[in-house]
Amino acid sequence: MIRSFNMKTDTLIHMMIGSAVIGIGISFSDFYLFHFFLFALFMVLFFQLKSTNFQLTFENRYGNYELLFLIMIVWYVISIFWAPDIEYAGKYLFYIFCGISISLTIIYFSKTEEKLNALFKTIGGVLLFDLFFALLESFTNFRLPISPYSSLLPYFGKEAVTFSEFDSLFVYSDFRPPTGFHWNTNNLAIGMMMILPFFLCSHQIIVKILGTVAIFIITIFAASRAVFLGLILILCLYLIVVKKKVATLFLIWITVIGMFWGMSQLGESENPRINEIANSIEAISLYLKGDIDVGGSLEWRRELVNNGIDALIASNGLGVGAGGSVAIQEKLGGVAGRFTSMHNFWIELLVEGGVVFFSIILLWYGSIIYNLFKISKWNKNESLSYYASSLLLSMIGFIPAAIAASSTIYFFPMWIMFGMGIAVINLYRKNLLLPHRN
Repeated sequence: MIRSFNMKTDTLIHMMIGSAVIGIGISFSDFYLFHFFLFALFMVLFFQLKSTNFQLTFENRYGNYELLFLIMIVWYVISIFWAPDIEYAGKYLFYIFCGISISLTIIYFSKTEEKLNALFKTIGGVLLFDLFFALLESFTNFRLPISPYSSLLPYFGKEAVTFSEFDSLFVYSDFRPPTGFHWNTNNLAIGMMMILPFFLCSHQIIVKILGTVAIFIITIFAASRAVFLGLILILCLYLIVVKKKVATLFLIWITVIGMFWGMSQLGESENPRINEIANSIEAISLYLKGDIDVGGSLEWRRELVNNGIDALIASNGLGVGAGGSVAIQEKLGGVAGRFTSMHNFWIELLVEGGVVFFSIILLWYGSIIYNLFKISKWNKNESLSYYASSLLLSMIGFIPAAIAASSTIYFFPMWIMFGMGIAVINLYRKNLLLPHRN
C-alpha cells in the first residue's frame, strides 16, 4: 500500500515537472496546468506529513546549494518592508515560490541516479514536443493555441499581442516568428539554447547533428541576438573544453560563414519562402552585428539599466525590494512608452536584491559551474558526466542569454536547470562517499 502511494507521488512529481517545462503552453489566463499539479503535489505531501504526525525525517545531505533558495525567499520577504509596491512584491514572491518549488522537487526527488534518469526522460520528452512545434511554427502558418499570433487566444483568457518590431526583419507580413510553449520568442530561444548542450554531448551522431541544426534554425527565426551569442559560446566551449577539438571549431566557423553567404545569394529567388529566409538571414546578420537595432532595443535596454542602477544607488546598495524594479520604471513613466521590466535578469537581481544578495548569487552560480566542470571530467560514471557536461554549457550559455528576456524569474526552465545541476552535484558527492561506508 505504501509502495503504491509512493509510486503515485512519483508520477505526480513527473507530471508537475513536465508541466513546468510546458509552462504557459497549457494555461487559461494566468492559471497554468503547472499550478494545478503544484497544488496537487503540496496537498499530497501535506497528507503524508499528517499521517506521520508532522514528524520530519532528515536524510544525509551532500551539499548546501539549496540553502540559497532559503536565503532568497527570506530576503525577498523581508524586502517587502521597503519595496515600493506591495502588489508587485507579492507577485514576485509567488514567482520565486513556484521556481524554488521546481528546483527543490528535482533535488530531493533525484536521490538516486535511476530517479534522475527517469526525470530527465520526462523533461526531455516534453522538450522534444516543444522543439517540434517551434520548427512547425518556423516553416508553416501553424500556431499553437497559446501563441500571441493565434486567433484562438480569446478562448484561453488572453489578448493577442503584436510584435511589430519584427516587421523590419521579415519581408512578408504574414510571417511571424515561432514561440513554441513559451509565448515569447526570446523565451523560446533561451529554452532552445539551454537544451543545445544535451544534443551536443550526446554520443549519437544523428541526434547531435539534427538537434543542433534544429536549435540554430529556431534561434535564427526568433531573431534573439543575446541567445544567438549564447549558442556560439556554447558551441565554442563544447569543442574546446569538452571535446578539445580546436581545428573542428575552425572548420565550423568557415561553414557557418559560408552558409550565411550562400543564403544571402538567394535573396532574389522567385520562391517566396526561400526569399523570405534569405532576406531574414541577411537582416538578422546585420542585427547580430548591431547594424540594425530592432525596435530601438539597445537604446531602451540601456535606459532601463540606467534607471535601475540609479534606484540601486539611491537605496545605498540595499536594493529596491521584491518586484521593485518594475514599480520604479513605472514611476518614471516607463521606457519607450511601454517597457517597465528590467530586460536584464542579472541587473534585475542586483537592483532588487541589492549588492550583498547579488554577490551571494554570483558565488553560488559560479560554484555550481565549477563543480559541474569537475564532474564532467569524471569518467567513472558516464551518465553523471553527460549531465554535468551538458548543464555546465547550459549555465554558461545562460549568462548572456538571460539578457534577452524581459525577466527569467518566472521562466521555469531556468529553475529546472538549477535543480538538475544541484541534483547532479549531490549524486556525485554521494557516489564518492558510498565506498567509505561499506
